[in-house]
Amino acid sequence: MQSKPENSIDMDVGGTFTDCFVQYNGRMGYAKSPTTHYNLSTGFMRAIEEAARQLDMDPALLLTMTKMVRYSTTLAMNKLIERTGPNLGLVTTEGFEDFIHIGKGAQWTDGLSKQEARNLAQVAKPIPLVSRDRIIGVKERVNHKGEVLRTLDESDLIQKLRILTDQGVRGIVVCLLWSHIYPKHEIRVREIIEKAYPESCLGYMPVFLSHEIQPKKGEYQRAMTAILNGYLHRSVTEDLRGIRNELREKGYQGPMLMVHNSGGMGEALKTTAVDTFNGGQVAGIIGSLEIARHYGYENVVTTDMGGTSFDLGVIYDGRAHFHEINPIIDRWMVNVNMVECQSIGAGGGSVGWINEALGGNLAVGPGSAGSMPGPACYNLGGSEPTVTDADVILGYINPEFFHGGRIQLDKGLARKAVGEKIARPLGMTVEEAAFCMRKLVDESMGNAITKETMLRGHDPRSFVLFSFGGAGPTHCCGYAGASHIPRLITFPLSPVFSAFSGSLMDIRHIHELSRTLVVVPPGHHDSVLDLSDYNAVVKKLLQEARRSGRAVGLAPEKMSFFMELDMKYTKQLHVKRTRSPRLYLRDHKDVSDLLKSFINEYRKIFGSAGIYPEGGVSIESFILHAVYPLQRPILKKHKTHKAPPPREAIKGSRQVFWEEKTGFQKTPVYDYGMLRCGNVIEGPAVVEAHDTTIVIPEGVRFSIDGHMNNIMELRL
Repeated sequence: MQSKPENSIDMDVGGTFTDCFVQYNGRMGYAKSPTTHYNLSTGFMRAIEEAARQLDMDPALLLTMTKMVRYSTTLAMNKLIERTGPNLGLVTTEGFEDFIHIGKGAQWTDGLSKQEARNLAQVAKPIPLVSRDRIIGVKERVNHKGEVLRTLDESDLIQKLRILTDQGVRGIVVCLLWSHIYPKHEIRVREIIEKAYPESCLGYMPVFLSHEIQPKKGEYQRAMTAILNGYLHRSVTEDLRGIRNELREKGYQGPMLMVHNSGGMGEALKTTAVDTFNGGQVAGIIGSLEIARHYGYENVVTTDMGGTSFDLGVIYDGRAHFHEINPIIDRWMVNVNMVECQSIGAGGGSVGWINEALGGNLAVGPGSAGSMPGPACYNLGGSEPTVTDADVILGYINPEFFHGGRIQLDKGLARKAVGEKIARPLGMTVEEAAFCMRKLVDESMGNAITKETMLRGHDPRSFVLFSFGGAGPTHCCGYAGASHIPRLITFPLSPVFSAFSGSLMDIRHIHELSRTLVVVPPGHHDSVLDLSDYNAVVKKLLQEARRSGRAVGLAPEKMSFFMELDMKYTKQLHVKRTRSPRLYLRDHKDVSDLLKSFINEYRKIFGSAGIYPEGGVSIESFILHAVYPLQRPILKKHKTHKAPPPREAIKGSRQVFWEEKTGFQKTPVYDYGMLRCGNVIEGPAVVEAHDTTIVIPEGVRFSIDGHMNNIMELRL
């Protein structure tokens, strides 16, 4: 591991809680605070203040001495779901004004669950984020080679701009045909708009060029990426501005980095809004990858169960993976390099309800009570029964020690909500209804894990499961058992793991360019790849990467680079991302190594029967990764001696509901803070930490390893 890292603060703003992880002079502190949606900076600063108190520091002094703040968030997703973005206008090539409304055939079901997609009577195309009357087509045309067939008619553009301003647009997206090959027309459109509505005028509005946001082919995906960026830009900017201003007022003078969904991070002011989508989930996956490498694990399922959602990622072959096919953001297909992760509506705040459409059966989620008003037991006005209410009723969560006693829960309100909304309609006792809610949500999460691993051709039993999030350790044995994974790990920092993961990440910029180069023609076996054409693209991307690195103060000599390529069999549709054996290809052997890598990657996904050398092989896109390493926390190693927990770690016992047959059992309760390296606990037991509760059912062996991480082994 590396030397002691600089003082830093890592934040993760989720839908329910804002998490904070602090490193200061070799010490660590962490805290959680309810997310304040009315003003994110309020919850943001409360979490920092609580972490500072853990370190016996004045928050202002901590901020003054901090060298770096790193920030991840999932709130872009929530903003999109609410559909509260600004009115946008779209400028495209004349004759193509309807292409985002026509969409692709898959648009009917993109972003829907399998159950929703099967309900043909209810399935409908999503309502476009830009209405038809706010789309104008300008006279211009470029072909696929970047040759201008029709020059931009500037007077036509100026005349049609009035149509957009009369519609009250507050931002303009420009997506012209083949602009990723020939961007000059898009650039000129922006110049004309900014001249007509300069910053000094009240009519000024931001302009988003598709080739700058995503310089890849695929007009629909490139347009939707640019539109989503424009749609989220204002809200993300306002949130970020409020946080930055608050930090500056409190004395912080360093940079602010934002976690990107590409698996790296960059300067906040140089980050596009669409880069932040799913940033918190991706941070957890990349942090898990670093820990998995330290343990020598090749296959890991990462699970983050918070208050609103259950997020999972699959690490296999020792690395995190990008979406093989264009990822979906909400209901929209985009073309961005996003680390693949999945989310379902299963968290501590997930609401239990009676689904009359399914015969009056119990359902849990995807709706959530959030942080305000929260579960019924929060006593903040919420009346819906949630998973947290069920956990309180069943004895897993101590109402007097929720978040270390900082939040007092009302068990009576939990019983009332579950009793009235679930137990009475189903003819059950309150305890039976609560247990059914818990079992249903655990099985839902377990099924999601099984699906995601098996779709990649893997047996979930060959994976190790990492569990984090505030509710993860409380439910991990349930969903690990449902997915038949026998070994799982939780962490001392599980409640703030995504925030902590920011400290394990490097600055990473990704530079892309679509360029089709034939490697092997159809019907041939020998390569015809022009190495000068290939290396010219690499050189261009390297120059761009070094230039952008210098612009944000990164020393190019400290950056490392590697190239990935989207490749495919020419006669087939789907591309497979393949890592190039080196940046520049020098000779026939390098090309041969590249082809071998592509075939191996293709075989892993599609099997040997999918290999089709007769169809030829082509490169479709270049993806350059520029990585600037940062110092990371030291993962300490302690000597371990297996032993039962010390007597002072036993807090007492309470009645906990384990199974329908056994019902409530008197169960030992341990204080996590008093446990030591090497301690072993045989279930059933409950371990209470300040910001989470670890539930250990019967048949589960819990131990603390040499890194103070919690190993749980299930007998399946």
